[in-house]
Amino acid sequence: DLLIKAMSVSTRLKSNFDLVAFGAGEFSSSEKRFHASLGFSGTQIRYVSGSDECLAALYQTAAAFVYPSIYEGFGMPPLEAMSLACPVISSYSSSMPEVIGDAAEYFDPTQQEDLIRAIEDVVFSEERKKDLIQRGKLRLQKYSWANTAARTLEVYRQLS
Repeated sequence: DLLIKAMSVSTRLKSNFDLVAFGAGEFSSSEKRFHASLGFSGTQIRYVSGSDECLAALYQTAAAFVYPSIYEGFGMPPLEAMSLACPVISSYSSSMPEVIGDAAEYFDPTQQEDLIRAIEDVVFSEERKKDLIQRGKLRLQKYSWANTAARTLEVYRQLS
């Protein structure tokens, strides 16, 4: 709700961008009524499901990936977005700072104005988008298969 409310308050965001939700399930009737009550047309906020290829295409064409999560055990979606050169805007909560490092624009997930600031700072600045994409590429090196194998081997050696 925070993301949708934030977009509804920012005239710049609402008039220039649509919101795409991918995954779990279609919007309920009450969610659709909520969107309409905030002045969104039926196509401005869309639910999409599909294959990994479909998700990859969404990341590759998005102005940014916004992750308003309050709690995550690890947070794979921001890494997926980074791997497809999509700038990441994430809540500063849970494991996100540890996982994402400096490769995201952060916001307080309880503050609507901070979310608006974070989104606008990224989507209206080509320089900031490019910076986040570059930082994402660097951050992903921490999660390479080679690094994972080396760390796993290190754990096995410590156990023996």
